[in-house]
Amino acid sequence: MSDTHTQEALTWEIGIPLATNPRMVKTMALVTALSVLIPILIMGLIFGSQGEWDQIGTLIWIFLLVGLGLFVLFMLIMLIVFGNRMNTRYTVSDQGILQETIDKVGKAGSRMAVVAGILGRSPGTTGAGLIAISQEAVALDWKGGFTLDPRPRHHLLIFRNAWRPVLEVYCSPDNYARVEALVRQHMARHKTQARSETRSPLPRYLGHSALILLASFPVFVAYDEFGIDILVPMIMLAFALATLWLIPLFGYVVLLMNALIVAAFVAEALEERTSIFRRGETYLHYEVFSDADWALLLFALTGLAYLSWLSWRAVRGRLMSLLVRDQGDMGN
Repeated sequence: MSDTHTQEALTWEIGIPLATNPRMVKTMALVTALSVLIPILIMGLIFGSQGEWDQIGTLIWIFLLVGLGLFVLFMLIMLIVFGNRMNTRYTVSDQGILQETIDKVGKAGSRMAVVAGILGRSPGTTGAGLIAISQEAVALDWKGGFTLDPRPRHHLLIFRNAWRPVLEVYCSPDNYARVEALVRQHMARHKTQARSETRSPLPRYLGHSALILLASFPVFVAYDEFGIDILVPMIMLAFALATLWLIPLFGYVVLLMNALIVAAFVAEALEERTSIFRRGETYLHYEVFSDADWALLLFALTGLAYLSWLSWRAVRGRLMSLLVRDQGDMGN
């Protein structure tokens, strides 16, 4: 571990413990849980919409076993591949805090994941690698809005916004007091804590997520009857959740999928069919819709209206994704 102090900045390098670090293990457990929960919700919604409720229990067990395997794999990688250490550089300056991953193994692994994902045509692997690369340098600006949660016993400084830690700074026993004092000085001068929100936005986003799933349900019920390719509502659902949590511009994809679904509804309703009872006589499909068909169509269109409204607000900048909110809190 090396430590350099200049007039404006304090820089040090440290090997962050991984598998023996309770906070890191907790983070990995949370990541694994989310990687299991999200597919269960999406696939469960699809199976449920088709009346295959008995398959959901099997689905849950499969994903739970996969999640357990992933967690064990993560632990083994941290212990064996990374040697239970992630070499990191921190710089505290008048601008903010910069965290840089300088571990050669970690950087190489991220780039190998991207290459492997491209060669193996695996968007998930490629995306994971790109996300890891994007996190190799994380900046926290004093102009943001966050609070400090010091942990002197563990020589750790945790910076939080209204709902989660946005950055964890690991110090050595020798420089912890100096780093904390410098951080408090900068935060006081820039009034950083005063801009921090006190009310968590998480319940609101969880509520919207539940409404997205609810709004998508009748669309999945109707896809087969109205001749819609199953991929279209699946893309709609995935990008609707991504619009809310990750990138607002994904809302354009949701709007496009919704337009395709509505077009499919109209095409199916106006499809000309030949009567099997009266030779040569034709009729439009909607003319023989049952009350259940009209009710399903109404519920599906109501769901699409909500998803379109949510997506339009997002692309117009009136609804920030949770990731964008976090970036704003970090001053980025």
